[in-house]
Amino acid sequence: MASPNIFYELSQEADRDLEDIFDYTESHFGRNQARGYVSGFEAVFQQLCNTPHVGKHRKDIRVGLRSLVKEQHVVFYRILTDRIRIVRVLHGSRDVLNFSQWQP
Repeated sequence: MASPNIFYELSQEADRDLEDIFDYTESHFGRNQARGYVSGFEAVFQQLCNTPHVGKHRKDIRVGLRSLVKEQHVVFYRILTDRIRIVRVLHGSRDVLNFSQWQP
């Protein structure tokens, strides 16, 4: 179980990913669907704060990187001393092994 003081933070890239997910979902499925889908990530982020080791190790991409699937998307994150850093939120169809924008 995580410390009660653990929190999450979004990288700029992850924040941008969520905006892109919202825009795509809104244009294809409407504003209400977009709001609901993107707000669902909050529950995933809180789950990571409570059980940070729940995600899969992704050392195939970067050492220390983990991932957790949420429907059609994959949340990539790192466990730091006092927080969870959400690195990216990418669609599951992306070729993440060859993705060029991973943070070190």
